[in-house]
Amino acid sequence: MDRMIGVLQLLLSGVLGTMALSTLANIVLIAMQAETDAGMTAAMGQLVVAIFLAVWARVFFVKGQERVRNHKP
Repeated sequence: MDRMIGVLQLLLSGVLGTMALSTLANIVLIAMQAETDAGMTAAMGQLVVAIFLAVWARVFFVKGQERVRNHKP
């Protein structure tokens, strides 16, 4: 059971990492075309979201690796 939770944490880490990269790509696209304050505000808000997604992805990756490595059959 512990190993299965570790694998799920690793999968969730991959999903969160992908979401963080997608959010960063969206920030670049917004920054390239927006010349208004609203566009820059949205980009700054998404930057905060991307940072939190990356942090959670890292946490789940480390915890998932620990669970998979320390699995005792």
